[in-house]
Amino acid sequence: MPSTWQQVGQVKKLYIYPVKSLAHVEVDQFKVKPSGAQDKIMVDRQFMVVDKKGKMITARRYPHMSLVVPTVSQTQLVLSYPGMEKVKVDIPRHVVVPRQECEVWGESCDGVDLGDLVGEWLSDIILQDSQGGLRLVFHNKEVSTRPDKDGNEYLTPLEKPGDKPLYADGYPYLLLSSSSVRELNRVMEEDGGGLEVEETRFRPNIYIDGDIPAFAEDKWTFIKIGDCVFRNVKLCTRCVYVTVDPETGEKDHQGEPLKTLRKFRSSLDKEEKKAYGTSPFFGVNLGVEAMGSIKVGDQVMVSGTVKDV
Repeated sequence: MPSTWQQVGQVKKLYIYPVKSLAHVEVDQFKVKPSGAQDKIMVDRQFMVVDKKGKMITARRYPHMSLVVPTVSQTQLVLSYPGMEKVKVDIPRHVVVPRQECEVWGESCDGVDLGDLVGEWLSDIILQDSQGGLRLVFHNKEVSTRPDKDGNEYLTPLEKPGDKPLYADGYPYLLLSSSSVRELNRVMEEDGGGLEVEETRFRPNIYIDGDIPAFAEDKWTFIKIGDCVFRNVKLCTRCVYVTVDPETGEKDHQGEPLKTLRKFRSSLDKEEKKAYGTSPFFGVNLGVEAMGSIKVGDQVMVSGTVKDV
């Protein structure tokens, strides 16, 4: 654990995404657990939409999924969508029930199937076919059922085997700075793209503000917020998801901001190019070194730097 720290800013906003690929929930604080953020009962990516084979269904293919708003209580999950009646489903907490095998990016995990009613409701909205076979699953274990990370000393030197989320893509936390978002908007404006983006389309858990250069977060090794310490495990590679406007549920017809990000945020490193291709970096994936709680307004402290991108 580092012994010296430098203040770089403060937490501006915090987000939890209860259901993978559905709308975000902004919170004032959350507990930092190994597999993801938790605010009271609500846990990051604890629910996921899957197809008949248990494979994840996301807004990459069905962008209007991002308009489905989740509300989580002690006993129920409520989903709402414009022009549709809400659907309510009981959450099977502390109950042993049959489990379903699922898959996230080829990684096996499991969950609890939440039944026909919500499955048909989601199938109707996402596929326009209530009999399309989609299901909603719930991860009712606090520890991720995903396989441990293998690790790569060159690409992810600070990664540990337990750096695994519930149903999030790759890691438990994503941090992004307002400086990086402003710089992306500046470059797009300079290129005449006509699009201004906000942080929500990049789906960070921790959004920070401070007098720091754009993309400074790329080079931090350890990040301390409140009584929590995070490791900078990997720069976040970006895909077509960032072209989805979270307010309209539509993809940008010019493929922005992904098109612009590829121009100046794709790696020139041979090993990274081999692993990630032209996928650009934006934001950083974090693993948990010390648990606790963080809240909006907390100071962001950093220690150490990693190799240049």
